[in-house]
Amino acid sequence: MTERVKLTIDDIPVEADKGAKILQAALDAGIYIPHLCYLPEADLPFGGCRLCYVEVEGRGLVTACTQPVSEGLVVRTDTPGAARLRRTAFKLMIAYHDLDCRKCWKNKKCELQKLAPKLKVKLKTPEEFRALPTEQLPLDTTNPYLRYDPNRCVLCGKCVQICTIRNGKSLIDFVNRGYETRLALSSSMTLIEENCPSCGQCVAICPTAGLEPQSGLEALMDRTGEE
Repeated sequence: MTERVKLTIDDIPVEADKGAKILQAALDAGIYIPHLCYLPEADLPFGGCRLCYVEVEGRGLVTACTQPVSEGLVVRTDTPGAARLRRTAFKLMIAYHDLDCRKCWKNKKCELQKLAPKLKVKLKTPEEFRALPTEQLPLDTTNPYLRYDPNRCVLCGKCVQICTIRNGKSLIDFVNRGYETRLALSSSMTLIEENCPSCGQCVAICPTAGLEPQSGLEALMDRTGEE
């Protein structure tokens, strides 16, 4: 039987499995903490978006998706320090994001549009966080099943995580570092050789319009169904 622990989040008594993360404990208790990259199915939290900062008594500011609960833990989700770090992380995330939402196929379904008012950040380019000239990056259409738009990708890592969970290893991964970080999609031959299930979960789980299905995905799904 899993051991349970008692903690307090925003003065609300909460019980959770020992070892569970603060974010999951809060969400299970109906307490919202902003987050973007978190996947409860993942063995290890990615902790990349930095939007889930909370303040823990005696420990200071921590990311709720990586910090485990413990007996007697006191958590506050609404402190000025946590709010400041969340807003900064969000502004950094959108500093090079294509914010012409009217031309985006995921307009009104984008997680950034939902998060902005919760974080009290206007969805416009934060010029104070731009360190490089702005330019539209070319779309990656080399894969016949998925199209990657680096201008709308926020590098949350959800597609990498869900592909690993589904296949045991990811057919999508990060390449380069710093401002040059991008996603790399496997070639069509690799997708077939590695038995891509053509599940479309990477596209479905993408919080923005970073990934979009191409017509070739339908052909792969037909081929998979025949085998």
